[in-house]
Amino acid sequence: MKRYVVRSLKYLVMLCVLYVGLVWLMGLMQPTEATLWQQLLLHLNTRNGLYMVIVFVLLAALYPKFGYMSSTIQGCDMVDDRVRIDNAMRIFGFRLVEEDVDRLVYRAEGPIHRLTLLFEDRIEVRRCDGGVVLVGIRRAVARVALQLKSYIDSRRYE
Repeated sequence: MKRYVVRSLKYLVMLCVLYVGLVWLMGLMQPTEATLWQQLLLHLNTRNGLYMVIVFVLLAALYPKFGYMSSTIQGCDMVDDRVRIDNAMRIFGFRLVEEDVDRLVYRAEGPIHRLTLLFEDRIEVRRCDGGVVLVGIRRAVARVALQLKSYIDSRRYE
C-alpha cells in the first residue's frame, strides 16, 4: 500500500510540474503583466480549474493501477536465453543490477532516463512455467517484451 501511495504522489507532482510548465509557456507566448503565480491562481479559481484539479487527483490515484503491468513470454528460458534478455533490456537503456536463481532485476542506466520513468525504473524478470514474466512500468515492459518476443521467435531460424 505504501508503494501505491508513493507512486500516486509522484505522478501527481509530475502532473503539477507539467501544468506549471504549460502555464509558463503560455505566458511566454502571450506576454502579460501578471506573474506566473497570478496566472496559476487565475486559472485555478475558475470552475474548469477546479475540475482540472479533481481530474489530476483522480488520475494520480488511479495511475498505479493502469501504469504498471506484467507480461508473460512463453518459450523463453532464463538460462538459455539470458543473452537475448540482456540484449532486449540493453536496447531500451536498462542494465542488470540484481540477479537471483529465479529472477533478474534491471534498472535504467542514466539519470535522465530514470527521471523520465519517475524513478520507477525497475523491471523484474521472473521465471514461470514455460517462460518468463516481466514486471514493471507499463511503457518500458511493453517495449522490452515486444523486443524479447521478437528475439525468441527469431531463435528458431538460427
